[in-house]
Amino acid sequence: MGSVTIELETPFITQDCCTRILRTIFELLLYNRGQIPFPYSTFRMLAKKLEADAVDPNSVASVQVNRQRETVQHVINCTELVLETLEKIMSNHPVSELMILLGKTVYTAKEAFIVKLPSADVNHFGKNHQRKLEQILQQIGLQLTLCDEIVTDTNLGDTNILVMVELSTLHEHQVGSRYGMNLSDDYQLPRKCVTYSINLKTTEDREYESSYTCCKRLKVHSEHTEQPAISADKQHESTTMEAAVKPHRFLLNTVVSGFSIKSAKHLKIWQ
Repeated sequence: MGSVTIELETPFITQDCCTRILRTIFELLLYNRGQIPFPYSTFRMLAKKLEADAVDPNSVASVQVNRQRETVQHVINCTELVLETLEKIMSNHPVSELMILLGKTVYTAKEAFIVKLPSADVNHFGKNHQRKLEQILQQIGLQLTLCDEIVTDTNLGDTNILVMVELSTLHEHQVGSRYGMNLSDDYQLPRKCVTYSINLKTTEDREYESSYTCCKRLKVHSEHTEQPAISADKQHESTTMEAAVKPHRFLLNTVVSGFSIKSAKHLKIWQ
């Protein structure tokens, strides 16, 4: 089992920071594990260019090109849906662990990346800590790219990418239907599945209470009203109650399929 611990060099992270961290890791694994031919931001940009390029509808080759375009767009759509779902979940529930599985199904997974997150501090808001967030994301990207325990020469070929999330909730069945997930508490990884652990840790700071009071006791306002929607103290109380509940494991219904350059035909659409 490969393992890497990343010290985030901050005594706390915000909920926004958690979602951005997961997006960074997910996008990075898509490329590093050979499921897309370019880094995700480049892959998405080139996909937009493909949509804009004209294709001769009378050409036999255009049929193959259009199929590949549709496949590329499907990969992007599914990826964005997974990431948007995770963002919605994490904005309402404490998430302690995320598992990214590579394989045709969860029962035939070849690789599993277990991401362990520190608790988000609900007394702080992401927009007040953007500079620190960018530093954290750069640090994670660099460390995972250079980590020998994570980066291997294994060629999985195109496969499915599935996501399993562990969260604490008092209403597991309602949460599952709300976000498009299935309760999977009994799931166990296959014996032959290679497992990697990515542990994210905040640093200890004895002066944390006095040094990081920039966002405390601020009111969170709804976008559609001038009245406060919920105070930071009440939000903290609600999150603490859920965090004390036994965590449940959920499998997201959305599956991302890999799309790599396997032949000259696949290369042609990018030229």
